[in-house]
Amino acid sequence: MKFSRVGISECSSLQCSYSTQCTTKNETCCAYILKHFLVFLDGFFRSHNLTYVVIYGSLLGAVRDHTIIPWTHDIDVGYFNSTYLHSNEIRNELYENGYHLFEAIGMSRICVRKNNSITNWLTTQIVHRKSPTVMGDLSAYIDLYTAAKNATNPISNISIYTIQTNDNFLTPISFEKMVEIDGQTFPTVDNVHEHLVYNYGNRYMTEISDRTM
Repeated sequence: MKFSRVGISECSSLQCSYSTQCTTKNETCCAYILKHFLVFLDGFFRSHNLTYVVIYGSLLGAVRDHTIIPWTHDIDVGYFNSTYLHSNEIRNELYENGYHLFEAIGMSRICVRKNNSITNWLTTQIVHRKSPTVMGDLSAYIDLYTAAKNATNPISNISIYTIQTNDNFLTPISFEKMVEIDGQTFPTVDNVHEHLVYNYGNRYMTEISDRTM
């Protein structure tokens, strides 16, 4: 099936829980869906030689609890090849895998598409017939933040980027730094502590907040 150039209305409205008691192992939880989202995205990006890093709230959950934050709605990643990601090839392949790449509120996002072909881990979820019309209608999705190269450190030869929404904060990324989520490692920024302090304050390890980007 070819990708249809429509927006959020092509997404499924999934019913899942944001309870603070939720885990990525409970099939009724949104965190469960988001973990599978991330695992799929990691494999998909690698198969296409697309680089990405886990950032913002997803990095916060990984550092603080080594898992997905139970009450978050999304996975946050920074990506580096906008032209290829938005090609018809990638969009169609995502669509055929049960996902939908769309634009909303000034950025790219991925959701589970309507009438999706995902049968191995989404079988317990209730998919409503009514199409979503605003971001608040979506229970679980991926936020894709563009990363633009700003400079290269002449000593370490590590590239330095700015990530969408953080234009005043420079982020060194060597693509070698990893973070653990549920026992699996994913690439992230080099300056993890500084990244989290900048976005969530210096009490990010203990202060509970719903401001997870």
